[in-house]
Amino acid sequence: MIIWISGAYGVGKSTLAEALAGRMGDALVFDAEEVGNAVRGNYPDCPYGYIFEDYPLWGEFCYRLLKDIHDNFQKDILVPMTLVRSASYRIIQALERDGIETFFIVLEASHQSIHDRILARGEEEGCWCMENIEMARSGCAALPGSHIDTEGRDVEELTRIVMNEITAKR
Repeated sequence: MIIWISGAYGVGKSTLAEALAGRMGDALVFDAEEVGNAVRGNYPDCPYGYIFEDYPLWGEFCYRLLKDIHDNFQKDILVPMTLVRSASYRIIQALERDGIETFFIVLEASHQSIHDRILARGEEEGCWCMENIEMARSGCAALPGSHIDTEGRDVEELTRIVMNEITAKR
């Protein structure tokens, strides 16, 4: 199964993915940002902008890598990566068309909670993530999937919620 965890920058995607990986035993965490850095970093002058989703090859490379890893290693794969463009959901749809079981999660929190989490992880006021909280919150809110409110919940509780939803889906 491929479990894609979306949500605003700083909402807790990577923390949840690591907790789920520990709970699931043999799951891999796929770093779609590394794919984005490779794609964007090889174009001159960032022609498509700073959001990886705006680079056509990013989605294609993520899809191909996820499919290849899934097909060759038969492990659950966790993808903590913000999707804000509805067109990017095509990655999930393509994996499903290939017969790969997927689960798409959107973590949600208030602007203030996300702001505070970004500061708590060591970033500075006014950083890129912070400046794009509302863009990410609104983009993520429009996507399908299981929307989970993280307000007042610790990672253990969120892990239990997601594990229950995965079990119910399987």
